[in-house]
Amino acid sequence: MKSKILLFIAIGGALITSCKDWMDVNDNPNNPNTSVPTADLRLPPILAQFVDGYESAGTRGAILSQQLVSANNSANNWNLTQWNITSASINWPYQSWYVYCAVNIPDMLKAAEKAGANHYYGVGKVMWAWGFANLADMYGMVPYDEAFVGGNMTPKYDQGEYIYEKALKELDLGIEYLQKSQNEGAPELAKGDYLYGGDVQKWIKLAYGLKVRMLNHLSKTNKYDPTAILANIEKAPKTTAESAIYQYQDEAVSGNAATNSLQYANNNTNRLSQLYLNYILNNYTGAPKGNNNVEDPRASLLIPNIITNGAQSRTAGVDLSTLSANGFPSSEPKYGALRSSATSTGTWYTTKSAKGLLLTNAEMFFVKSEVYFRQGNKVQALQAYKDGIKAHCDLLGVNSVAFLASSSVVQDVNVLTLSHIMIQKYIALSYSPEMFNDVRRLDYCTDASGAYNETQGIYKGFIRPGFAYTVAFPTQDLWPRRFNVPTYGIQYNYAQVIAADPDVQNVTYTAKPVFWDKK
Repeated sequence: MKSKILLFIAIGGALITSCKDWMDVNDNPNNPNTSVPTADLRLPPILAQFVDGYESAGTRGAILSQQLVSANNSANNWNLTQWNITSASINWPYQSWYVYCAVNIPDMLKAAEKAGANHYYGVGKVMWAWGFANLADMYGMVPYDEAFVGGNMTPKYDQGEYIYEKALKELDLGIEYLQKSQNEGAPELAKGDYLYGGDVQKWIKLAYGLKVRMLNHLSKTNKYDPTAILANIEKAPKTTAESAIYQYQDEAVSGNAATNSLQYANNNTNRLSQLYLNYILNNYTGAPKGNNNVEDPRASLLIPNIITNGAQSRTAGVDLSTLSANGFPSSEPKYGALRSSATSTGTWYTTKSAKGLLLTNAEMFFVKSEVYFRQGNKVQALQAYKDGIKAHCDLLGVNSVAFLASSSVVQDVNVLTLSHIMIQKYIALSYSPEMFNDVRRLDYCTDASGAYNETQGIYKGFIRPGFAYTVAFPTQDLWPRRFNVPTYGIQYNYAQVIAADPDVQNVTYTAKPVFWDKK
């Protein structure tokens, strides 16, 4: 037996020496590496991790946009409620993208290119553009050119305007590859795509929708092009079925709590603001009123009812004008929990099996309404405004006919204002990062001086909290304009951060507008 073993070792040694090239083309599938997973295996975790970071950015943006209010002085969320936008409070969207999502996209692109899987290559380009554009919106600057290059642990930071230029080109490239045929034997997109089930045309529409969103962000700049926005809208999602909607799964079905919706996970102690309730219930300055008022049919799905001894009553909203810096306990009985329980009906967005609305036809209608309004075409603006409301109602599964015909919705083109349009978009984009983009871009409820102005402001009733963090926002004309630089940049890459923007050292940095938000 010993001689046989020695012979085997000798033969094995010869094989190792003489067949090095043969060994080079084989990978042990049981050991982690970057070359074995095919494109169809790469895409599912990329999608899952992207949605995690994107929707988590939405939760944080919703707090800063005063849709949500943190209860019980609960660490990071409470900091955001008082506009103390610490690095720790906004780390996750950045970490989720760089550490768990984007790092895998280049390898998916390589695998797709090798197999001639053009549709996976196109999807990879769309995801790359989407993720970086979203971070540019939130943080203003992030590593782009040197991200994931050569093991560089201290990449330079690129400004949002540059990232936008790159992302728009990536979207065009993604569309180009999605329109191509795949090579014979390449994995079908349906194998790894559980956002659209392999429907290439819907991915193309999503790419055009992302272009619409980005181009519309430029409304304060000299690059704003209404004609281009409207042209892209025609190629973007027009129906609920074409919208980018991520379906979560209740852990009771999957057996894994990680499949619960992000808004369920993120909103354990958060409560709804009085501002959000006022918008849904049509109770704000300039809200459409008349003899034929009808309550918004979405109200029962968006606003929790408190359950007491079997009886239900609508939750109160947290009033930031009266809330003290001490906060309030999450057990406060008049504020209904966002998660459903024995004491609360919860909300449509915060069930365990909720849908994540990533980009919808409703959003596209509201962008169209805004563009037409800016052009002075109020007839088309009014129609698109109503189409946006209907689209969101349809998505939630409620009948909007009576509401749309009522005096609770603007019926007269001469009455329609940009405020009416944007407040309805605010409702339709609940828990979305786009809500924070919009309230910044439209300057909250302020006039040209930056002061609160109920007459001229767009988001009526959107006030500075009485307990706003005055270190970062010392004057009344300062409002949240960006996320802070994440902890990783501050602790491990500070030289590059400062080189990109010395203003990071200022305590008022989070009041500094990103590139598209500058007047």
